[in-house]
Amino acid sequence: MKQNVKKKKEAPKNGLLMLGLIALYKWLQKAWAQWMSNKTKSISKRSVTISLFVFVSLTSSYCIYLGVHAITGKNKGSAFTVIPIQRPEHLTESEAIASPLPPVSKRDYSRIQKFRLYMDSLARSPTGRNIYDSIIATRPGLMDSVHYIEKQYQTIKNQ
Repeated sequence: MKQNVKKKKEAPKNGLLMLGLIALYKWLQKAWAQWMSNKTKSISKRSVTISLFVFVSLTSSYCIYLGVHAITGKNKGSAFTVIPIQRPEHLTESEAIASPLPPVSKRDYSRIQKFRLYMDSLARSPTGRNIYDSIIATRPGLMDSVHYIEKQYQTIKNQ
């Protein structure tokens, strides 16, 4: 019977290095905070508040200016140019993708048919099944491509 015992998480092999880096990072944080504290010790709380208010006011007003200028700017044409999208050449008027392949010759089509018949005979034969499986495993889309080319040839032939 298994007991639900939580496994102790093992420390990674480079755990000592990670612990050292974390300790260094924490030391740097403390040193930076101490240095900043010493530098700002002489500044009064009121002057820090005023300078924060001035900084926030200036940056927010600049952001508002940029937004308003982007909407109502006089030079709208200089920022961006609009180029109309052109339809790719391989797209037909019906939005169907035209065949990028050149028409298949009769000689090539007969070779493809022979190949398909050979593959079918391999698939049906118990001894050839291993060869068929290895070919399909190596080239997974091969038979799909063969069927696609045959279909394209029949379509071109019927036109």
